[in-house]
Amino acid sequence: MQIFRYCETGSIRFLWIHATNPAVSLPNLDRVRSILGRPGLFLVVQDAFMTETTEFADVVLPAAIWGEKTGTFTNVDRTVHISYKAVEPPGEARSDFDIFRDFAERMDFRDKDGAPLIKWRTPEECFEAWKACTRGRPCDYTGLSYAKLTGGSGIQWPCNEEAPDGSRRVYTDLVFPTADTECESFGHDLLTGAPVEPTKYKAQRADGRAWLKAAEYVPPAEQPDEKYPFFLTTGRLVFHFHTRTKTGRSPALNAPARDEKIELCSDDAVELGVGEGDWLRITSRRGKLDAQVRIGKVAPRELFLPFHFGYWDSPGHARAANELTLFEWDPVSKQPHYKYAAVALEKVAGPEDRQPEQVHVDATDPDAGDTGMTLKQAAKHVASSVKLLAPERSHVRDYVGLLQLSEERLVKAFEQVRDTHLLEPDIATTCKLFETWSNESAERLEAFVKKYGKRREGEPERLDKALLKRRSPSGFNLVRDLHDLWLLANESLISVDILEQAGHALRDDQLLEVLTHVRESNQRQGDWLRSRLRQAAPQVLVVPS
Repeated sequence: MQIFRYCETGSIRFLWIHATNPAVSLPNLDRVRSILGRPGLFLVVQDAFMTETTEFADVVLPAAIWGEKTGTFTNVDRTVHISYKAVEPPGEARSDFDIFRDFAERMDFRDKDGAPLIKWRTPEECFEAWKACTRGRPCDYTGLSYAKLTGGSGIQWPCNEEAPDGSRRVYTDLVFPTADTECESFGHDLLTGAPVEPTKYKAQRADGRAWLKAAEYVPPAEQPDEKYPFFLTTGRLVFHFHTRTKTGRSPALNAPARDEKIELCSDDAVELGVGEGDWLRITSRRGKLDAQVRIGKVAPRELFLPFHFGYWDSPGHARAANELTLFEWDPVSKQPHYKYAAVALEKVAGPEDRQPEQVHVDATDPDAGDTGMTLKQAAKHVASSVKLLAPERSHVRDYVGLLQLSEERLVKAFEQVRDTHLLEPDIATTCKLFETWSNESAERLEAFVKKYGKRREGEPERLDKALLKRRSPSGFNLVRDLHDLWLLANESLISVDILEQAGHALRDDQLLEVLTHVRESNQRQGDWLRSRLRQAAPQVLVVPS
C-alpha cells in the first residue's frame, strides 16, 4: 500500500505488477483505479490472464503458469517440491524466470564488481544460487538438488549435511533463532509497528528462547453508526482463490459460486423486507456495490461478503467487496484493513448498469469520523477540566502542569496531523491511537495537578505556535508535521525525566506509577514517529516533486 501511495504522489513513476491483481484485491478500489490510471505512471503488468489490472497497463507481459515452466516451490510446512514443464506456454507467453532474466540482460544490470548481475541461465542454475543464499540460515537448502527432489513427494528444509534427508520437525532441541547475533530483526511494537531497538532487544536476553508476544486490543478504525448501521466483514469462499484470475475460469469451481452474495441474518432480512435472491445496495464511505441476498447464520447487524469477485467476467455492475473497504493497514504486517467496513443497506429492484461508481464523501463531513469527533470533545473536556486554583509547592506544580499541558497539546497535534494527511494509509489510525494515549495521560495527571498545583504558562504553548503550523497535505509537509510531533512528544519525556526525580524525593509512589505510564506511551509514540520519518525521508527529500 505504501508503494501505491508513492505512485499516487508521483514519487514512483514506473510500476511493474507481477502475479497479482490489485484492481480487485486492494481496498478502496476507486482510489486504487485512480492511482493505476494516473497519466504520470508507466504501468507494466505481468500475468497469465487478462485481468482488471491489465486494463490499466501500458505494457502487458504474458506469463506462463505452473504446468508451462520448470521450477521449485515450497509449502507452508517447509516442503520443497519440483515441478517440470509439462507443455509449452501458449503464444508469446514466457516463464517469469525468462522474462526477468531477459529484462536484466537488456538493461545490462551489473553487480558491484562490474560482472553481469544475473549469472545463471536455467532454473536449475538459479536454484543453486538460491541454495548458497540459505547456507547456515534456518531455511537451509544446501542439501537439496533437482536430482534429489525428482521422483519423490518433496523434502522439508532445513536440508543440509546435518539433515541430508530434510527435517520433519524443527526446534526439537527447544533452541530458537532468537539470539541477538542470529536475528535479522528485533521485532516490533505490535500496536504502532515501531521497530524494537537492538539495545533494548539485547537487554531482554532472548538467548534461544521462544517469544510469545501479546497485543492490546484496539477496536476497528471504523464502527457502525446511524448513517452506516451495519458491520461488514469480508472473506473467502471454498470454491475460489483470491480474485478468481484462474478459478473463475474453471467451470467446476465457478458453477457453485458464479457471483457474490451478501449474507445477512433472517431478523435483518425481515426488517429490510428482503428475501433470498433479492437485491441490496451496500454503501460505505468509499464506494458501493449491488449483490443478491443470502440468508445465513451471521450475527444481527453483521454482514458477510466474499472478496473474490471483480469485473472481468461480469462488467454489468459494481460487485467487488473492496469498493467498500479502508485504505489503511496493520502497522506491523502492513496488511490492509480488508476485513471490515461500516455500511448501509438499501433494497433495490436490481443491479445498476454502471460499474464501478464512486460514492463521493466530503472528508470534512462530521459523519465521516465519529471517533474523531469524540476525541475532539475529549480534548475540550480535558482543557476545561484543568482550570483549577494552584495550591502551594510551586516548583513541582510547574512540571506537573507542564507535563499535562504537553499531553493536551499532543492530543490536539495528533488530531491536526490526522485530519491533514487523510490520504496516508497509516497516519489516521495511528494518530487516533496516539490521541487516545495522550488524552489518558492528561486525565491521569489531573489528580497531581490538584495535589501540587498547575503552572500558568510555559513551553508547550510556545512550541505549539512555533512548530505545529497547519499545513497543506503533501509528502514534504508530512515530514515536517511528523518532525514537529516528535519534538512535542520529547517535550513530554523531558518533563517525565524531571518529575521522576522529584517523585522519588517526595516518595510519591502514585505519581511515579503514572509517570511510568506516560513515559511508556511517549516512547512508543516517539519510536513510531522516528521510524516513519526515516521511511518517508528518501522519497520526500531525494526524489524531485
